[in-house]
Amino acid sequence: MNVTASAPLSSRVAVRGANRARLVRCASPVVVARATTRHRARINLTVRAADAEGAAEETEDDFEARLGALRGKRSKRAVSDVARKEKDFGAPTSSSSASPAGTKKRKGVRDFTTVGDVSEPSGKNWGPETILYEGPPARGEIIANVAMSWTVVWIPLTIAAIGRGLWSSYKITDKRVVVISTSPLRMERVDVPLDEIVDIIAVGRGVGLWGDVVITLKNKEKIEMRSLPNFKDVEAHIKKYMGTADPEFAQI
Repeated sequence: MNVTASAPLSSRVAVRGANRARLVRCASPVVVARATTRHRARINLTVRAADAEGAAEETEDDFEARLGALRGKRSKRAVSDVARKEKDFGAPTSSSSASPAGTKKRKGVRDFTTVGDVSEPSGKNWGPETILYEGPPARGEIIANVAMSWTVVWIPLTIAAIGRGLWSSYKITDKRVVVISTSPLRMERVDVPLDEIVDIIAVGRGVGLWGDVVITLKNKEKIEMRSLPNFKDVEAHIKKYMGTADPEFAQI
C-alpha cells in the first residue's frame, strides 16, 4: 500500500517541476527582452543628456561669440563716429568746449539788493531820470480783497494785499526798476538797471485796472511786482529800454 501510494505523489512532483522549468524557459526570453529594453532606454537617456549638455555649451559659446562681435562692432562704430566728427568739425578747442558756467558770471537779484536801508544808494549815480511810475501798489486791490474778506478763504489774500499796500512801493524810470519793501520782517530795496532785463510778462487783474508784472534778468532770475497800476504802460516802457539776452542765456 505504501509503495503504491507514493508512486503517484512522486510523479506529480516531477510533473510540477517539469512545468515550472518549462515556464521558466518560456518566460526567460521575455524577461531578457524587458531588461534589454530598459538598458537601451537608460543608454538613450544618457546619450540625450550628453547631447543636451553639448548643445547648451555650444549655444553658450555662440552667444559669447556673438556678444563679443557686437561689442567689437560698437566700439569700432564709436571710434569711427569720433573720427568723423573730428574730421568734419575739427578738434574741439578749449573755448568751444567751455560751458556757459565758464563764461562771465551775470549779476542777479542779490547783486542789486540793499538790505536794511531803503534810501537811495550812495555808491551808484544814476544821473537825471525820467520817472514813469512811483508809488505803492494799486489801492483797488485792497478794496476788492476787503470786500471779499467775509469768506474764510479770502482772509489770507486780504491780509497779503493790506501788507503790500502798507510796506511795498515801486519806481520805474528810463534807467532802472526799483522795488522797495519796508516790512518789519525784512527791509530792503532792489535797483535793477533796464539793460539787465531781457523779458517781461504782464497779466491784468481787477478788470484790467491793475496787473501783476514779472521781469526776467539776464541770469534768468525773476522779480515780481504785484498789483501795479498802469501795468500796460510799464510793460511797453520796459520793453523799449530793456537789454538783450546773451546767446548762452537766450532761451528763457
